[in-house]
Amino acid sequence: MARADAPDGVGKPAGRGRGTATRPGEAEPLTTDEARALATVAQRLDRRPAPVRDRTTVKARLLATIRALGCVQLDTISVIARSHETVLWSRLGRYDPALLAELHHPDGALFEYWAHAAAIAPIESFPFYRRAMEAYRSRNEAPGTWAAEHAATVERVLAVVRERGPVSSRDFARPDGPRPGPWAWWGGKPDRRALDHLWSRGDLMVLRRDGFERVYDLAERILPGATAALPPPEADQRRHFVGRALAALGVATPRWVADYFRMGSRPHVTPTAAALELAAMEREGLARRADVPGVAEPVWLDATLLPRLAELRAGRGRPTLTTLLSPFDSLVWHRGRSEALFGFSYRLESYTPAHRRVYGYYTLPILHRGRLVGRVDPSYDRRGRVLTAKVVHLEPSVRPTPPLVAALAGSLRDLAGFLGGNDVRVLAGDPPGIVTALNDALGRPS
Repeated sequence: MARADAPDGVGKPAGRGRGTATRPGEAEPLTTDEARALATVAQRLDRRPAPVRDRTTVKARLLATIRALGCVQLDTISVIARSHETVLWSRLGRYDPALLAELHHPDGALFEYWAHAAAIAPIESFPFYRRAMEAYRSRNEAPGTWAAEHAATVERVLAVVRERGPVSSRDFARPDGPRPGPWAWWGGKPDRRALDHLWSRGDLMVLRRDGFERVYDLAERILPGATAALPPPEADQRRHFVGRALAALGVATPRWVADYFRMGSRPHVTPTAAALELAAMEREGLARRADVPGVAEPVWLDATLLPRLAELRAGRGRPTLTTLLSPFDSLVWHRGRSEALFGFSYRLESYTPAHRRVYGYYTLPILHRGRLVGRVDPSYDRRGRVLTAKVVHLEPSVRPTPPLVAALAGSLRDLAGFLGGNDVRVLAGDPPGIVTALNDALGRPS
């Protein structure tokens, strides 16, 4: 947690000023601040690149960021913007979301699958999900499953896509009878469920999104030869998922690594297999064992971050970015990691009854210079073009110092601009003084 006496409202690094361990097999002792900084660096949340307007450069940055993260989670909740759009804004600042959509279609640089829940991922990683598709088919077409009992529906829907080309759920009629309830997962449409099943087993891919509605086509038409080729060897697949997860996390336990890429609750690599692979990477010089205060499990550090660790210990390269994070941002999506590494207890309260919510419906964690210092409960009025921070909560040990207030006001203003807004207002806060301070920094009366 941050120290109350820190001049900018957060804790300061220990500043040991020594180099990294050199003896093979020796665990690298990290301070909590060093571990947080390295995790922030790995997630590309330490600082932003200079703004550019060139479309080609913006698309290249978007794709490079997604590749660095390995995947970006999708979600249907859209309080301010779609989660995946917010994740990239947090790292890159304002951009045109249409450019992100173009990377998927027509560029074909991205695809959707169960990478971490439903997510977008770089197209070159598609082969590593083939075994998950085959395993899904085996599990979900066994006797007694929905797909086994509705095999005729599944085959009919596949035939429609094969004959007609790209389709969405709206191209299929809802059966006669009572309309389903608002929480019916497939909207009461067996055909929609069949589309999802065919996508999960790999026959279909998401060609593009119309709004947020999936448009499907045959995988063989979108990515010719991809489903006919054999999956990569299991050893290569394991190295891909573990290596990419460690690179994206920077500092991780085997459980955190295994959680990074998963199909619902099923990790693409188990924690046990991840631990063995991390040990192998350590022997190859690709990972380093580390000790982190408060983390009882074995921890590994991505070896490519060792030069950055040396810079931190020399007093250089500290994270400087202040930004807001989606609840589904990969820095915080493992809630146990957020608590263990950042001392930040975070839960999405969208599905919690209103009278039981502590912080708000859809709170955005506040990242300030490598630390999670609070959260904002936002709303956005698209007609009035106003972003409202209904409540701003700082962590108990974080003070609303002028540098923190100015940085947070700037982040709120930048988010409003990304959404197309031209005004920001703050209604309530904890501590209460932050309301006046933020509204003053935003240039509006409290």
